[in-house]
Amino acid sequence: MKEKIRSLTGGSYLKGKLPTGCKICRNGAQLFFLMTGKCCENCYYCSLTKDKRGKDVILANERPITSFSGVMLEVTNMNALGAAITGGDPLVNLDQTINYISQMKKEFGKKFHIHLYTSGRFATEENLTKLYDAGLDEIRFHPQNKEQKENIEIALNFDWVVGAEIPIIPGEKKEILKFLDYLENLEFVKFCNFNELEATEANIEDLKKKSFKLKNTDSSAIDGSEGLALEILEEADTKFSLHYCSSLSKDAVQFRNRLKRTANVVKKPYEEIQDGMLVKAVISLPKYIIPEELYEALIDEFEIETELVLLRDDKKIETSWYIADVLKDALYERYDITDIDILYEYPTFGRIVIAKAPLRELSLAKDLLELKEDEMID
Repeated sequence: MKEKIRSLTGGSYLKGKLPTGCKICRNGAQLFFLMTGKCCENCYYCSLTKDKRGKDVILANERPITSFSGVMLEVTNMNALGAAITGGDPLVNLDQTINYISQMKKEFGKKFHIHLYTSGRFATEENLTKLYDAGLDEIRFHPQNKEQKENIEIALNFDWVVGAEIPIIPGEKKEILKFLDYLENLEFVKFCNFNELEATEANIEDLKKKSFKLKNTDSSAIDGSEGLALEILEEADTKFSLHYCSSLSKDAVQFRNRLKRTANVVKKPYEEIQDGMLVKAVISLPKYIIPEELYEALIDEFEIETELVLLRDDKKIETSWYIADVLKDALYERYDITDIDILYEYPTFGRIVIAKAPLRELSLAKDLLELKEDEMID
């Protein structure tokens, strides 16, 4: 009897059980750990950005890593329950990968789930033994040739979860079904993940050469990838689980949940959380105002609690948007301050600003909303 296909939030689909690494990821509790941008394959559809591809770089989420303290900070900031070791191919820098896996297991405990992606090129018995001994919980293969496929068989000799993860490339149905048949003939393979093919600034020209097109103007997904994935899910009858991960789910589910999880940990007392973004006001001062004096005035004269106002190194002042809204008239009358912005930031390393708007626009929107509410009451 064929397993039923279940739909998941964000346009993903599942036959069987969702791999543990995917469960943690969908909950936004997964640390994305780029171990290296180096890889010995040459996949034309590789989505790794140009500033990472082929580079000896380590990133924990968006944070550049030079020591384990950076990993600890990111895990703490998002209250992570696990880590996904990615690349490039992490096995290109095997000793480095082993070191970080061992340290994470030592610091965060055995229940901290770690999975790793590899082509399998360097998945020899010796290297896999080192990964297993370091504490790796789950290994995912994206093989490019027969030899790399056969290394999956070596991985099955260890007591961890073994699966595969492949992009769904339109026009390659036959090859994908053949690969699934190969996995079916192996014992103890637990899953195969299907990723919707996506275009990025790094692979878009190569995808165009293959005559691939975007699904629509609002998406980075390639037309035909999802349709083929659903066809294969319908036709394939495997002992192991099949999971289709859509392009949308990466942003609407995985990334958004990670932002929300991180925001709850790192938010400052005066910041609000809106859909995973941190919202606050930033007051820019005219040159004739001494920032320290205004900061003291906000605390002493306006009686703002010290935890609700911050004097930044660049001499701008941060506070909550509603405090700034209440004070805006007084700040204009006393100090001729008009430059007050509302910032929407990701709660990630570097605090990327997603949107910025003058406070007066927020106030106008607020006034219009109140007017509309009054009309409804009347």
